[in-house]
Amino acid sequence: MSRPDPATSLNGVQTGHICDSCNKQIQHGDKVSMYATWYDEGGWTPRRTWCMKCCPGSVDPGTEGADEVIVEAVFWSHQLAGVRVKDRSRPIEQ
Repeated sequence: MSRPDPATSLNGVQTGHICDSCNKQIQHGDKVSMYATWYDEGGWTPRRTWCMKCCPGSVDPGTEGADEVIVEAVFWSHQLAGVRVKDRSRPIEQ
């Protein structure tokens, strides 16, 4: 079964309002970055949300042995809009 592209689906999960690094409040219309992981049973799971100042440049090193992604998007009505994949780390197939 193929995985959906994280740029089109993050399971419709609403994101928080505060940067996970600097605690800056994220406002409606702000550009943000998010780290998410793919789990076969749950799909894309958002893990961290950052303001653009705090966003890491890449998933390096991969930390969970899962398909991991960093996306950029606009925080809009408590969801992400215009999602673009910034970096992705896929697990090594055995």
